[in-house]
Amino acid sequence: MSHPAARPETAFNWAIYADATFAGLSVLIPIPLVDVAFEQLFRRRMPGAIARARRRPIPRDVVRLLNRLGCSPAALLLFPLWLAFLLLKRLSKKILYFLTVKDAVDSLSAYWHRAFLIDYMLRAGHLDSLAQAQHAEQALAQTLAGVRESPLTTLARQVVRQTSRVLRRLWSAVRRRPENAAPAPEKETMAATWSRFQSYLEEVAARYQAHYDASQVVVMSE
Repeated sequence: MSHPAARPETAFNWAIYADATFAGLSVLIPIPLVDVAFEQLFRRRMPGAIARARRRPIPRDVVRLLNRLGCSPAALLLFPLWLAFLLLKRLSKKILYFLTVKDAVDSLSAYWHRAFLIDYMLRAGHLDSLAQAQHAEQALAQTLAGVRESPLTTLARQVVRQTSRVLRRLWSAVRRRPENAAPAPEKETMAATWSRFQSYLEEVAARYQAHYDASQVVVMSE
């Protein structure tokens, strides 16, 4: 079933972007694999947090779809090798900290894009059923893959620079929902500059909608 395009909500809302922010900042945790665990925890919390903020529940099977990592059976067999490679990679980046900072900036920007689009998908009705969500998740992946350089990168760099005691901050965020957490410096920085990205976020939403509409045309033609 096709849905009309929703109006993008570009206003800053910490409840929408908090878990995305913490997922991106998890890269800064100086303990290999602990950083991965925190990142995945916050990544998995994103759909539920956005749904609560909009007071619009997402079906459980749709949440599972959004949170999957796209592992094929063959990839699962290679998981131990991948884990060992990831450990070595993260260890090297903890030694060369400037590489970790770059990774955190890129990760933070990517998770903000993901949170914005999940919010858009939710309000557009694209997550109301698993059948719709499968097309939406594909359009989400295509849109994120097409993001090369983003104006959000400058803001992400500023947020990463001001973040300290990251493990303590993230552990506190794990125990509390964003709306109940202590004031975060990231929140203030983002709130002060987020309005500058309105036009860009509208473009991102339009790209996603084009991918989603294209998938609907394919379905109707079959």
